[in-house]
Formats: sequence, structure tokens, C-alpha cells
Amino acid sequence: MGITIARRMASAAALAVTIMLLTVCASVSADDAHRKAGLRPMHITAEAQAANQPLVDRLIVTPHPTRGGKLDGQLDRKNADHLNSISSKSMTVERKLGDGSHLLKLDQAVSIDEARAIAAQLQQSGEVQVAEPDLMMHVQSITPNDPAYASWPGQWNYLAPSGGNRGGANVPGAWDITLGSGNIDVAVIDTGYRPHIDLQQMLPGYDFISKASVGNDGDGRDADASDPGDYAPAGACGSRSAASDSTWHGTHVMGTVAALMDNGLYGTGIAPNVRILPLRALGRCGGYTSDIVDAIRWAAGIDIAGVPHNNNPARVINLSLGSAGACSNAFQRAINDVNAKGAIVVVATGNGGSNVINQPANCTGVIAVTAHSIDGDSAEYANIGAETTISAPGGGCGTQAVSCVSGYSADGPAVYSLGNSGSATPMADSSALKYGTSMAVPHVVGTIALMLSVNPSLSRAQVTALLRSSARAFPAASACNLAANTNLCGAGLIDARAAVASVAGVQGNRIPVLAPVADQQVSFGATLRLQLLASDADGNPISFHASDLPAGASLSSGGLLIWLSAAPVGSRSIHWTASNSYGSSLPGQFTVNVIDSSSGSNGLAPVGGGGSMRDDLLLVFACMVAVIRRWRRQ
Repeated sequence: MGITIARRMASAAALAVTIMLLTVCASVSADDAHRKAGLRPMHITAEAQAANQPLVDRLIVTPHPTRGGKLDGQLDRKNADHLNSISSKSMTVERKLGDGSHLLKLDQAVSIDEARAIAAQLQQSGEVQVAEPDLMMHVQSITPNDPAYASWPGQWNYLAPSGGNRGGANVPGAWDITLGSGNIDVAVIDTGYRPHIDLQQMLPGYDFISKASVGNDGDGRDADASDPGDYAPAGACGSRSAASDSTWHGTHVMGTVAALMDNGLYGTGIAPNVRILPLRALGRCGGYTSDIVDAIRWAAGIDIAGVPHNNNPARVINLSLGSAGACSNAFQRAINDVNAKGAIVVVATGNGGSNVINQPANCTGVIAVTAHSIDGDSAEYANIGAETTISAPGGGCGTQAVSCVSGYSADGPAVYSLGNSGSATPMADSSALKYGTSMAVPHVVGTIALMLSVNPSLSRAQVTALLRSSARAFPAASACNLAANTNLCGAGLIDARAAVASVAGVQGNRIPVLAPVADQQVSFGATLRLQLLASDADGNPISFHASDLPAGASLSSGGLLIWLSAAPVGSRSIHWTASNSYGSSLPGQFTVNVIDSSSGSNGLAPVGGGGSMRDDLLLVFACMVAVIRRWRRQ
């Protein structure tokens, strides 16, 4: 009786410990699963959101088309008295925008939430169709500070996919068809440009920054689109903002699109023969929506009050910028206007590492570009979402990378392009390594410029469809293949060769197709010889690869697998691919069973039976191991 009670008490204690461990284990497993699955945060806490909110001092107000005529006339005369009478904050009229809306300046800066409340208050009057904060947009790039980057700049991002580089855009194949036409103009709305020896195809641009403190050049709008530097001292962009060096962001983006080729200097652009229309709308701390939408319209040839006519309307507009939030009315109207003019707007999805993309990438009528790393995995910083069109090389670490250290691991290389050596003000021409969705956008813009060079009559819808249909599938290990990220990463990885070839009517070079391999069996200590086979529809040479061969095994480039003295006893899976100069096949898999010839067994433990650990104890043991590992990581 006493023994029975003792056993029951022990069982109850064991059950309590089991429940406790399972609870902890579930927490550990959930955290680890979220990390390993590459899932993105869908929200942040209200406290964190409030702490990170910038202040807003301007609103964009659009009078109602039928009930706001009187208000529109008052605002044209820069009279804000009526708005002040219905608003909780006083404001003055700055100027009229290209779509007929008005920019108003609040006498006192407020939080975004308060600015939205003021805007809602104005709309309730019935005379205002839309009112919204004039938000600052920001460059969507990340600049590595690792000195090792300087020892290997390279332009891996252009290469055909091969080996560890599954993320290359396959640009050299497109150059076999065209290097771009001087009749295709690309607008880059950014920080402006530095006159760089490797960047010569420049059109007369414009500086759209209206606020001198943001422009950092001592004045407002003018015809000088050169970049004076966007450095900022501590506190300049908010009371807690850190000091920052000049990014020369626009010059980097322009270099990826159209840096000169075959001049023996720096790198090359994707479309080196096209012309760049430089428009400056980002400066110190970022750039206002109102300045950016004016630049968007002007880029497409739509006149803006007080700005000279643009004689070189662009077919493609690069927006490597953005900010969190739904697509604003101001952006959507500007995009609608330039789409009607035949311009194609390409935008970065943002660097928040979430499943919600930034504006204006989430607006209707744009090509939204996310970023991937050298191995083709979705970049850990890159926003993805249902509105994403395609992924392009952005550099950095992949979401699924286990031990990626930016700049040192196989996943970490950044995107090489042009820059300037000045940390604050301009100095000498130089190169720079950056990563971010900002860097991904010009890969798509350059590819579109090549497509238009072959057929200038392509519409935005046709270009978008061709980019999607020619995209390569995400590698098997990419976070974009996880169920949680289905349809959030776009059509796949950009393939410049395939996209341009689809326009030119040239048959794109096809990837090899693997011949199926049956599972293999070999005796312990014996030799396995197996010839792997694949076909290439274009007759190109094929090479074979395997990433997880057992110790002592080898695979020749011709596909002959040899495993000398196979050991130990057991089963193992082998994954393999075949590649040509265009790309890699879909992965294949087969199993090799090493058996003990004396018993015919493969050495695997039986399920259940004497000596096996009970399932509940096994689960507790596994949880204890997980808890200990979690403790060690912390």
C-alpha cells in the first residue's frame, strides 16, 4: 500500500514536472519556430510605435470638387482663415501642388496621430475631399560598416545564377541583346547625384526640395540636382536622432542603372547607354511627400507651378524610398497621373523585415520590388507583402541564414556601385557597398530600360507581365517558399536575360532537367558508383553539384558519384542539381541505404519494444535539451 502511494505521488510529481517543462518547451519552440521559419513581425507595440513617431508640421489638403470651390479660391490666395476656424491647430498656406491640392504648414509640429486627427477634423467640414499629413519619406538602403567589404566589392548581383550565387540577376545574357538605348530616359528621384567620372549620361534635372534645412544647400527649389550631402548632426532629425554621414544614395542608385561600361573604371550599370534624369527630393532627414509627388509628375512631363517645363520626360521612374503606412491619396493621385502619361513607377517595399510593405510601394499602379541575398533567399530586412511584384538583388543576409554575419558569410555580400569619399560634404569620386531594398529597385529599373530599348511601345501592364512570367523560382531553402509567406514575395527572382529575351522574341536559355534516380543500396565498407544524368534542351554543357555528400564520397562535374568504403550503416538522403551557364535545375533527391551484409539490416533502431524510451519521457527529455540550449543562447 505504501509503495503504491509512493509510486502515485512520484507519478503525480513527474506529471507536474512534465507539464511545466512542456509549457516552457512550447514557449521555446514557438520562439525558435518563428525565428527559423523566417516569419516577419506583423505589428509593433503601441509604446514602441509612439517612441518612433516623427513629428509632422505640414498637411496636404484637397478641396472637394463640388463643395470646396470657395475654399479652393481662398487657398489659392494663401488664405487659411477658414481652415483655421474649423481646426484645432493654426496653419498657413505654403503652395499649390501639381494635382490642385494645397500644402499647409502647421504653426506647431505635432505627432503623426495628432496630424491625422486634424486631417479628419478638416474632412468633416464637407469642403475638404482629402486631408493627410505631409510625411517624410526615407531612403530604403542599409550601408554596411564592415571593412572586409572593401576587399571584395564585385558585382555578384549581375551574374548568372550558379553555385552559391542563386541570387544574381543574369544581366550578362541581356547584354547579348542590348546595352540600352540613348532614347530611353530613366528618372531617379533621390538625394540627387554627384558628378562622377563613371556616370556621364546625365540629363538636366531639378532640385524639388522646398525646405532649406532639408535641402542642406542653403536654398529651396532650383535647377541644381547635384547632391551637397545629406549628413545630419545628432538631434537634427529628432531629439534622439544620432549623427549620420552623407549617404550619396542617389549616386549609388544611378550607378546601378547606368554607370559606364568598358572604360576601365569602377563597375558598370545594367543599362549603360540609357540616360538618367536626376531629381532631388530627399535631403537631410529624408524628404516630404509633397516634394516627391511634384518630382514624380515633373519626371513624366507634367508641368509644376514655378518649375520650368521638363523637355525629357522619363519612361521609368526609380523610387528607392518610402515610409510605413497605407498608400496616401497624394501618392496615388501622382502615380495615376504619370501612369496615364505612360511612365512606369518602380518602388522599394522597405526595410522593416515585415509582411507589410511601405508606401508608395503599396499604391496601385506601381512595380513593388523586394530584395534577396546572394543565395536567393529573401533578405532578412526586406518587407514582403501581397502587393510585391518581384524580388531583385539587395544584398545582406538571407532570412533563413543560420549564422550570417554581414560581409563575411556566403549570404552577406552587399551591392557595389558608385559613391563619394566625403563623409559630410562632397570630395572625390569613389565606390560604395550598400544593401537594402533601395539597391534592389535599380536592378528592376535597369532591366525595364533594356526591355524598352528593344521595344519602346511596351505598356506598363506588358512590362509587369513580362517581368513576372520571366522570373526565376525562389530557391527551395528561401523563406519565400514557407507556407506563411505564400504569395508575399512576388513572382520570383528577377532574370534580366529572360525578361529582355521575352521582349526580343529570343528563346531564353533553359535550365537542365534531372533524370530520376532510384534509391540506392550498398554494403558496409563497399564502394557505390552511380552516374547521375540530366538533359539540356539547348544543348549546353552541364555540370553536376551536391551539397550534402557523406564523408568519403565525391561527385564529378560530369555527374559520376563515387563513395569509397561506405560507412556507417544507416540511411542518408543526397540532394543534387545540374546547372548550365544560364542557371540551375530544380533540386533532385535520392536515398542511399548502407546495410550490414551479414544481417541485411540498415542499423536503424526498431520502433517501440524493449529498451525504447517512453514517448512522454522522450518528449520531456527533448524539452529539457531545448530549454538548456535556449538558456545558453541567452
